[in-house]
Amino acid sequence: MANNDEKQQIDDNVQDAEIVSGEPSHHSANRWLWLAISLVLLISAVSCWWLYQQLQKSQQLQQENVSELVAETEALALSLRQSQNQLGTVQQKQEQVGEQLSQLLAREQLSNTDMLRKWALQEIEYLLNIANQRALLAHDVQGAQQALEMADQQLENLSDYRLHPLRALIAEDMMALDALANVDISGMAIQLQTAANRINTLRVAKGPEVTANEAMTMDEPVADATWKQAVNDVWQQIRSLVVIRHDQSGESAVLVPEQRYFLYQNLRLQLESARLALLNADTASYKHSLETAIAWLERYFTGDERDAMLGTLEQLQQTQINIAIPDISASLNWLKEYQR
Repeated sequence: MANNDEKQQIDDNVQDAEIVSGEPSHHSANRWLWLAISLVLLISAVSCWWLYQQLQKSQQLQQENVSELVAETEALALSLRQSQNQLGTVQQKQEQVGEQLSQLLAREQLSNTDMLRKWALQEIEYLLNIANQRALLAHDVQGAQQALEMADQQLENLSDYRLHPLRALIAEDMMALDALANVDISGMAIQLQTAANRINTLRVAKGPEVTANEAMTMDEPVADATWKQAVNDVWQQIRSLVVIRHDQSGESAVLVPEQRYFLYQNLRLQLESARLALLNADTASYKHSLETAIAWLERYFTGDERDAMLGTLEQLQQTQINIAIPDISASLNWLKEYQR
């Protein structure tokens, strides 16, 4: 009985020893298991992160490709619009060329008589324009009449009954101009221009020159010979710069060369002013400029050239230039309306 108890005790001890020895083995297995699981999870996490990065790069590349495609599409659309605009421009030019060709063909179909008639009407319109300009702008009645006569002669050569109203209007304009006083405005303007061009040939009026001895006698006697010589030298220098002139009225003027230049220029200015006033039918300015020029000629100049110019200006001054030019544009307006 005792042996059995001991045997049982030994068996229990053996079992306890096995249990004790088996626990470390079980813990070691669990540790390796957790390590393997952690490693797998880590590898999985790294794999997921790498896949995510690759996916992001792929999406970025796709977006860039889409942007490039959009830009290329817009460029193609712009190029297409430009091509369409160019095509429209080319078509428009082709239409214009076609119209010009049609006009040329229509002109070629005109007969020689029609071309001559069209050319004659253009020449008549030009002559009527000249007549209006000479009458209204230049107040040249004779020039306007000559232009009207030439236009009427052209109409007579055409022998077209449809233009008879135009000839009637031209005849009325010519009668209106004939009723005016015969004033040669162009001729008067030429005379003034010629006088202005000959101003430099005029001679300035001079009085008796005062000598150095006469000038010395006007001063008080000076005893010192050196002082007299100095005064004489100064007077000689002054004489080289000035000219003393006396006119009949007792007035005197001292003119240096620069003053003579301005005297000529002022007279020329008065003549030019008179010419412009003549062309503009400004009677008041015309009379005033001539009066001033005549007064200057009488006061500051002398000689045959002065007398001839003075006679011309006095004759021009007596001519009446205040002429009411009639309106002669009716014939020109009729022709323009006829050619439309």
